Amino acid sequence: MTNTKSKATRLGFAKTLLSASIAVAISPTLVAQEQAGTTEADVEKIAVVGTRSAPRSIGDSAVPVDIISAEEFKSTGSTDITTMMQAAVPSFNVNDQPINDASTLVRPANLRGLAPDHTLILVNGKRRHRSAVITFLGGQISDGAQGPDISVIPSVALKQVEVLRDGAAA
Repeated sequence: MTNTKSKATRLGFAKTLLSASIAVAISPTLVAQEQAGTTEADVEKIAVVGTRSAPRSIGDSAVPVDIISAEEFKSTGSTDITTMMQAAVPSFNVNDQPINDASTLVRPANLRGLAPDHTLILVNGKRRHRSAVITFLGGQISDGAQGPDISVIPSVALKQVEVLRDGAAA
């Protein structure tokens, strides 16, 4: 009895293996027939929103860019970079922490109401790293965020600041 059960199991396994190998052998020809029918109408347009290429101008940029020069910063009358940015960019905001710990010294910035770690900050084309302090205000957007601190960048060292008004690209 064990021998007949074993033969039936082997026969079932052989049938399954045979049908699987036939399916695998046929599928490349089916895929090749489907690919032959594609035309140029199926190809989508690719738009590069952000790039690190050096020769870039405002006219070549795919998204609107605000460029704030050092002269505009000097006209604000402030020496604090966060205050100067708040005067020049309406969607720029810095939250002051109401508690007395390290987060009162680190003031990460946010754009358009997003958390500070959703704002990409580049200095000379290189990413500005996050601070070591996690923001906690108690029920606000910035809770748990760990954004870079731009208040340590000296304002006299700025030549210009570029703010992308749309999209997420650098």
